[in-house]
Amino acid sequence: MGEKDRKKREERRREELAKIASLGKKQRLQYIWDYYWPWIVGIGFALVFGIWFIWHSATAIRENWFSMVFPNAMTRVGNHSKLWEDYVAFTGFDTSRKNVLFEDELYFDPTSSAGMNNAYYQTFVAMIETGQADAVCMRREEIEALGKSGRLLDLSSEPCRELFDRYQDRLVYSIPYDETYSADPVPVGVDVSDSILMTDYHIYENSCVYSIGAYTRNFDAACQFLDWILKGKTGPVEKKTAGAEAETEETD
Repeated sequence: MGEKDRKKREERRREELAKIASLGKKQRLQYIWDYYWPWIVGIGFALVFGIWFIWHSATAIRENWFSMVFPNAMTRVGNHSKLWEDYVAFTGFDTSRKNVLFEDELYFDPTSSAGMNNAYYQTFVAMIETGQADAVCMRREEIEALGKSGRLLDLSSEPCRELFDRYQDRLVYSIPYDETYSADPVPVGVDVSDSILMTDYHIYENSCVYSIGAYTRNFDAACQFLDWILKGKTGPVEKKTAGAEAETEETD
């Protein structure tokens, strides 16, 4: 049965070729289009997509000027948000050469094991551990919890000495799970609760802490972003933050 079918298909193919060959050039093209246009269109799309994919792979932006993660953000501060546009304008980074990446669509609670049991947290870990995320902003208790894992840069380490000295009155500490690294609290973030992230962009309530990823590829840009959002503030956190004002009003 299979052999007979094969022979029939072969015979039909020869007859079809002979029929096409007997037609004039114009009739031949019209006949091919009328009967085989789905295949022609499909092959055309495949060729266009293949060419686009090769071009895109060859020219795609693979590096970042700076990459920032804002888990649990209350307002939109991702790519092409007002925060993103203001920062790019301030730095003058050419985004046609490299990316400026602001990620604001991750939601997880690092203060509990249940709160980290989701795909958002796994995405965050992957971004931090591969160096695709240079820095992260979260609420104070969330950064203190994240800092235990060793994924946030120790701000008392030698590369961070200038940062440590400048913002020593704002440092946020965490005790690592790995006691061989330190049994004492380690500075893992800078309190920026009175920065423009809170006063101008309102990304969280009550508190906001800025930390640099342990595997950052753009340390200088991470320090620059911190200086930019604080606008020269280096002393202790101002008491009158947006969250503090709201709490005061409720108390009154």
